[in-house]
Amino acid sequence: MVGVGLVVNLVATFFSDGPGGVLRWLVPPGIALVVGMVVALLDAAAPKYRRPGRFDVSVVIAIAAVLGGIGVGGFALTAGTEYVAGYLTGNESGADRLVKPVAKPGSAATITVENVTYTSHFTRIEVLVANNSKQAFTIPIDGTTFTAADGTALRADTGKSSWPNRIPAGGSKHGTITFKGHLPDSADQAVLTFKSGNTTFTVSGILLTR
Repeated sequence: MVGVGLVVNLVATFFSDGPGGVLRWLVPPGIALVVGMVVALLDAAAPKYRRPGRFDVSVVIAIAAVLGGIGVGGFALTAGTEYVAGYLTGNESGADRLVKPVAKPGSAATITVENVTYTSHFTRIEVLVANNSKQAFTIPIDGTTFTAADGTALRADTGKSSWPNRIPAGGSKHGTITFKGHLPDSADQAVLTFKSGNTTFTVSGILLTR
């Protein structure tokens, strides 16, 4: 019975609210609770003949034991699954360290840093790219770095980033660049640098909270 509850708990978790949402934590235990109660009651109500003994357990105690196992095991399994998923994808929750958005205008594009989030393992930067030209273009992030004043540099992890393939002419796109690790705790200012071949585009003056 506990196994059924754990499976229901895990499945419900992934189909409830988004990552970190309240429903993501409340819905699964609720469903597991109902399932556990129904299973326990059906099991207790099923006609059985057995000789009374000193080890008979009341229905209430049986239900409490089942729900206790479902609750503890379900939350542990959910937390473990979310931890692994967040580490593999880079989509971990964290704290915003950006003091205020910073924009760098250019003749062809304007790049705005809108958010800098420090998670447990990563630095995640939300960027808005506006195409000021009459042609679509692509900005690769393979060589993109996030650098502190002391020279400490983080390199973009393209596999964990979510970046648009093309920016339409006259249009704009949001993108997320994920870097493994963090800048030093003392860093209160940083530079985001895009590099493609011999061309570089730098967004400086990114102020960070400590």
